[in-house]
Amino acid sequence: MSRKKRRGSKNSRKRPDHWTQKAKGEGYQARSVYKLSEIDRRFSILKNLKRVVDLGCAPGSWSEHISRRFPKAALVGIDIQRVDSYPGTFVHGSILTTPNSTFFNHLGGEADLVLSDMAPNTTGNRFGDHIRQLELAKMALKSATDLLRVGGHFVVKVFDGEDAYDYVQSIRPHFERVRRIKPEATRKESVEFFVLGYGRKKLAEDGENA
Repeated sequence: MSRKKRRGSKNSRKRPDHWTQKAKGEGYQARSVYKLSEIDRRFSILKNLKRVVDLGCAPGSWSEHISRRFPKAALVGIDIQRVDSYPGTFVHGSILTTPNSTFFNHLGGEADLVLSDMAPNTTGNRFGDHIRQLELAKMALKSATDLLRVGGHFVVKVFDGEDAYDYVQSIRPHFERVRRIKPEATRKESVEFFVLGYGRKKLAEDGENA
């Protein structure tokens, strides 16, 4: 019996699951769209959006969802991987080398929402993957605090591990509320979770740097 279980587990990701089939049927690029939609269903972050930034936007399902809900919103996505038929303004590059002015120029102002589904290519070394993904999450937080308007929201992917708690704590000074979320569409074996920073605060240093 144990052999059968292992064999099934090995092949489970090769078979389309419920979320993958649903995404395909609804015309989305990836099942990850349902992670964002659940976060919105629980916390109502997709309201009256005019300006949105999607960090690590490939393959594009989060941006597709935003575009369908808010077709008139200014939507800017960035990724080192090219995205065909992007529903907004696509920037091919890294957030490390892309100045904030690039986003502001395309948005026309500060963002209402910054999303980050960024992840490195995994190696199978759980600790190493955790550390490398956390570096991307830290970059995403820096971008969010630079680009968001006061009251705006931030959603970021995090790989769980020994430094995840400290990262979540580092978000708290910047937002009114912070929540850790494991959406139903996340694969059971996945170490990923998402953090929602709800309501960007007006910090004292913001005024000093204005």
